[in-house]
Amino acid sequence: MNFTRTLGFSLCLALAAPLPALAQQQPQQPRPQQNVPAAGQNGAQGFLRARHDAVNRILRRPARTPAEQARLRDELGRALADLLDYDELSRQSLASHWAEHSETERREFVGLLRQLVQQSYQRSLRTTLDFDIRYLSETPGQGGAVVVRTTARSRTQRRAPQVAIDYTLKRAGNAWRVSDVSTDGVSLVRNYRTQFNRIITREGWPALIQRMRSRLDAGSEI
Repeated sequence: MNFTRTLGFSLCLALAAPLPALAQQQPQQPRPQQNVPAAGQNGAQGFLRARHDAVNRILRRPARTPAEQARLRDELGRALADLLDYDELSRQSLASHWAEHSETERREFVGLLRQLVQQSYQRSLRTTLDFDIRYLSETPGQGGAVVVRTTARSRTQRRAPQVAIDYTLKRAGNAWRVSDVSTDGVSLVRNYRTQFNRIITREGWPALIQRMRSRLDAGSEI
């Protein structure tokens, strides 16, 4: 995966695992750079901005000792749990395969995916401190979702192209949760779905679970 795509998934908060490019990315038309008023704190855009700021505050704290590093990992894990809808991400990523498996199998899958996302996210998150995030708009999406459109630009490599990142959020009780992220038009859920479907079709469900466990043990990305 090229640097821009990898950066985008790092910036997208969990769902930030840098995945291999599985399809040719289509050229994107430039976005109009409009100044859109920030949504209220209860809106999806306000929620996302607050989560970004909270994560950046955690990352800016020094973590020199093993105990401090463990506390930082725990705090980042909780921040991700407050941000991401792992159940919805899992359902969308498995598509028709979700209904084919028992509740126990689904819970195992959701737990493994959550750990893999957190592992990848925490490894690459500090990259986000070098980027300016601009919030462009908040628009209705499909099925009651809201899409928050943002761009990210490097503070240190000003000639590098900006990255367009769209967050899909849905209400979960009284809070918002992110259920998908698209980086320069490439959906994280679709990337996951393509990979998971290929493995299940060719090798079966046990092979997918074993591969996820092995990646987790090895500290690798999906």
